[in-house]
Amino acid sequence: MIPNEAFQKLLYDLFCLWHGVQRHYDPPITDTEEQRMQKVKNMICKLLSEIDGRVNRVKQNIDQSPRGQDFYEEWTMLTWNVLCITSRLQNSLSQVLGSNEDKMIYSRLNQALVDLVNYSRDYLPFPTCGDVDPEYLMLKEKMNHTMLSLHQLYRQMNSAVFQTPADVEDFHTNLQQFGEQLLIPCLEQYKTFCNKNCEMLWHQVRSNQVRRMREQTKEPENSVETLVTFYSNMMYVLAVLAARLQGFRYDLTMNKKLFNFDPVLPLSEAVFAGLELLMSNCVLATEPSTSAILVTNNLFSMNCGALARGVVFKDFEIQVVSEETAEHIQSEMSRQRLLQQAAPISLAPSAALLAMKPTSGTKRSNAASNSDSANNTAHKKSDVNSKESVVIYPVYNTKNRYWAANYPHLLCTTRQKGRHSIQSSFQDLSPSSSSNDKGNSHGKRPIFYFHIRATLFSPSGRFATAHTLSLPFTIATRRNQDCQVQRMMSSYTATIFWLYGCDTQDGLLLQWIDTGMHWDHFKHLFKQHFKVNADVQRSLIDNDFELLKYKLQCPDCCSGQDGARVNGAQQIVTFKNVLCPHLRYECGSTNVRFSVWRGMLELLQIFHDSRNNVRKLWEMGLLMGFLEFEEVDKLLETHKSALIMRLSFVTGGTICFTVKSTAHTLDPKATKPIHLEPLDLKRLQQKCLKDYLRDISDAERVKYILNANLEVVRISEVLAQLGESASIGGTSESRDISSNITHMGDIDTMQHIKFTAMRIAVVTCKVKPPSADQDLEIDEHRLQQSYHSQDDDFVRELIQLANFHGKSKQEIYEALDAIHDPSYSFNNPAPIRKASSLYDAGSLQSMSSGLSTPNVVSPLPPKVSIVITVALIVVGLVTMLQNWRLARIVSRTRNLPKMQKMLRLLMKSRIVVKNGMLTPVETALLAGEAGMNLSSVKMEYLKERGPHRDILM
Repeated sequence: MIPNEAFQKLLYDLFCLWHGVQRHYDPPITDTEEQRMQKVKNMICKLLSEIDGRVNRVKQNIDQSPRGQDFYEEWTMLTWNVLCITSRLQNSLSQVLGSNEDKMIYSRLNQALVDLVNYSRDYLPFPTCGDVDPEYLMLKEKMNHTMLSLHQLYRQMNSAVFQTPADVEDFHTNLQQFGEQLLIPCLEQYKTFCNKNCEMLWHQVRSNQVRRMREQTKEPENSVETLVTFYSNMMYVLAVLAARLQGFRYDLTMNKKLFNFDPVLPLSEAVFAGLELLMSNCVLATEPSTSAILVTNNLFSMNCGALARGVVFKDFEIQVVSEETAEHIQSEMSRQRLLQQAAPISLAPSAALLAMKPTSGTKRSNAASNSDSANNTAHKKSDVNSKESVVIYPVYNTKNRYWAANYPHLLCTTRQKGRHSIQSSFQDLSPSSSSNDKGNSHGKRPIFYFHIRATLFSPSGRFATAHTLSLPFTIATRRNQDCQVQRMMSSYTATIFWLYGCDTQDGLLLQWIDTGMHWDHFKHLFKQHFKVNADVQRSLIDNDFELLKYKLQCPDCCSGQDGARVNGAQQIVTFKNVLCPHLRYECGSTNVRFSVWRGMLELLQIFHDSRNNVRKLWEMGLLMGFLEFEEVDKLLETHKSALIMRLSFVTGGTICFTVKSTAHTLDPKATKPIHLEPLDLKRLQQKCLKDYLRDISDAERVKYILNANLEVVRISEVLAQLGESASIGGTSESRDISSNITHMGDIDTMQHIKFTAMRIAVVTCKVKPPSADQDLEIDEHRLQQSYHSQDDDFVRELIQLANFHGKSKQEIYEALDAIHDPSYSFNNPAPIRKASSLYDAGSLQSMSSGLSTPNVVSPLPPKVSIVITVALIVVGLVTMLQNWRLARIVSRTRNLPKMQKMLRLLMKSRIVVKNGMLTPVETALLAGEAGMNLSSVKMEYLKERGPHRDILM
């Protein structure tokens, strides 16, 4: 026997030839009717041996017990395949069965049916139902009673001799009574049971599909398998009844020679109608499966298939329909079930044009459409034949035993504006559309569905159709793809998030809900969306939403519902709250407003880049969620030196560093956390988060990082786990390069050079923490107070001495810290104070109080004190002499311009003498002599000082 796939392919080709189906890959039909029927008979002959072999295989499995679902499905598929052939032969006996050879073919097919029916009667009981359903038991009882009555009629036919027309008419009356009293009521009960259970099972399948789209997990196959099993069991029940009726027809028309009289035909048609009603919704569309947002001119795949096994499908027609059209299609499907009669659904208008890109990858020529570029063969995505719908020919799937329609390269090319549906789904996609602002669903994008119309070869000899609707999706215009943040895409993703999150099912449709959802449900969906789209295992926690709880509503998006907010916290979240741009930040002249959803999209874009190590650090628990600034300070309060990384919406979706360090202060207590500039997507594309962590820890001399469990972790260990060398702070890495251009010699000679590698490091612009700034300001204030005291000579001379030796403030502070050093102390401080007649103890006390040092100063050694005293005396004498000489020169000059000039010379001369300082008294005297006020003198002095403006006055 040939494989099942080849066997089903033969059946498919047979029915296409029988009905004259012209596929796109078929050659033009040139055969006459007789030639075509001859080819049909030849193909049936090929199938006979395969059918006999499969029937024998079924018989050989008699000893297998128990017989599972697979055995029922194999019997059902084979029986319906034979019925599809025999019913067509029966309907055209005069044209098909013209010779004894043709009658022999028909006889062998009928015998195969007889064997299958006998096998089912003896070894395949009525399928059991998992739950004890009273309606199922009632259906089983009616079906058994119908089978028994049909068997009695069959025996009556075999024993009767139809000699007169009255005998034939009596038998015909009995068949009519059987149909009206038993068969039709049984089929009505069957249809009612199928419709009720199909609706329930399809609801479960759709729920699992929605859950799969939200969580992006593998769809549980239990619900689909349950639906397939239901279809198979119901098809088995009808197959037994249809096969017995077909045997009845064969004996009545062939053995009894009543060729032109076929009273069983209406009964068989009733059974086939029940099958067509069952098949009317037996198609499942698995797309969209990953993303519910299609982009125009972007390729996407289409996968759909039949859930019922046994009938052969002709083709699958795919079209995109609007929300309103989908509602109409579903109402037509509901009407079929209500009337319990399969009927064709009127042609639905398409909401978008579809095209099939050739799978071969060959380029098409634009010569027909573009006369200027006849030789241009470049293939564009839009350079395809766009249609209202596309047809996909089915392929039999051997593994799952069903007919599937798969095509990997479909694309949506253009869109049309549709009418408003009853669910307020507008079709105008322009952002300036007035309907966006006036409607309740602010920012809601149009919703579309794939309408699948599958055509099958019915056992009745005609075509039957099956319809289904896919999961909802939106279509984004291609111009929105180039936006860095995809601002326009935020409304599309938010629409899908809200539609699938609410999950309000109406048959196969998902209805839009404007009333909002509870805060806990929104929080769960938001965490789920982050986990799925960021592709991480660690999700956000409830504490991360404490900030958002108060930031989801403003006067522009207030819902006005009772209980929407309780004590300021959000309790009911509407779609408008999600997209309303009421979050804002200001920085200088920048004023940006954005929505909660926009911030989440920016954050997800950071996670999508695998090169920035954000996802790894998040999974390691080193990147925290959303924290308040006060909470961050409190977390770092118990640590002397550490840092925290966290997510933030402070300027959109960003990552923030907060550092607590003692690297830039002398006082261990004077440390407050530093909040470093937020890192957005652009910064993290230039430098990964791991490098930021390494450079910030080096610059701030921080060795530990606080993780999500509030535990400190060594940053060096983190860098080692991320593949960073442990000797980053030590010897630099080198780069070995060989080149033939770095030396004067032969061109074939290569010179090896070892270069020291360089990297761009990140340093904080803040050289000391804010607390250190505050402490220094206090110290400077105290110093200024000491300068204006009456005994400021010591301070002035100390500053002059520091300027003479080129010492900075920090070095003076370090020198003052050494006054407690015993190596500089001695027991006789009196000579120092006596030797320095220019200074008294009051100025020392003033200086010590200004610098917050102890009142008792340890005396210096004798030799050091003598040297310092002599130096101070010399400096003082030189300064006094210089001041006296210049003052006399100035006093002789009575002309004001000359006086100003001499004053400038005085300033310059005083700068020359090691930046000597004028006392306030001298400044006032000079100002009076020059006829200038004190402020003018100071300004002139400052002009002449030039680069020495850091000298205190």
